[in-house]
Amino acid sequence: MKFYQEFKFYKPGLGESWWLVLLVMVGSVIMSFAAEYLCHSAGYFLMMLLPLAWGWWRGMQNRQAGVSPLKINDPHFGKLHPVLFFVLISVAMLALSVVFEPTTNWIPMPDWVKSLFEEVFVKSKLWDMILATCILAPLMEEFLCRGLMLRGMLKSKGPVKAICWSAFLFAFMHLNPWQSIPAFLIGLFLGWVYWRTHCLWATIFLHFLNNSISTVISRVWPDLPIDAGWIDILPTTTYWIVYGCCVIVSVVTIYILHEKTVSPQIPSPVDA
Repeated sequence: MKFYQEFKFYKPGLGESWWLVLLVMVGSVIMSFAAEYLCHSAGYFLMMLLPLAWGWWRGMQNRQAGVSPLKINDPHFGKLHPVLFFVLISVAMLALSVVFEPTTNWIPMPDWVKSLFEEVFVKSKLWDMILATCILAPLMEEFLCRGLMLRGMLKSKGPVKAICWSAFLFAFMHLNPWQSIPAFLIGLFLGWVYWRTHCLWATIFLHFLNNSISTVISRVWPDLPIDAGWIDILPTTTYWIVYGCCVIVSVVTIYILHEKTVSPQIPSPVDA
């Protein structure tokens, strides 16, 4: 796919990563004007079109200028079989989603965010919500934030700075304070997984898994407030037992992943 190949030549640093986020914001403004005429999935695709088009254009420019390509997806699972690797990251993601959930209460959800979430998770058609939230969001956000931004910043910054910045930009891109803290924390985990394995499909899958949890909760318990969590569903004692177990599971699975995977060497800049 020649269209996809152009992105391999695009390796944005921090400055241009901010530019990509700005384009997402411009796209969100355009989407808001067109929301009356579009389903949620079409509106979301429209919002992400500008930064992806920019990345493709810049990649084409870099290819013509003789810049060396850098693979976006080049999986390395170390000592783990791919199936076991995906099982471990799935367990870690499910546990971390419970561990991070209380951070959503640190900042009260604004009314406009509640209205937006109700439109997407409760009032929209099921196929539209699944397409927008569980398919397009994981594919497009991971391609942008990990496949382009993080991959580019790993060339010019150390892994810690690159992962932290990509997580911050991922959180900022959600454009609401209520999601910012959990999105940042999840972004750290997704960035770490990508750095350790250079497997974009792994982060897409984890993003899908995380968003699917919210989708299931909203459909199975439609009468719950849109900002409700497991603490509102489970009995208090049961919740804290589950929470403690999830903390332990998170630590154990991440430790195993750390010990058994080896981050691929990211080539030094070759643009000069």
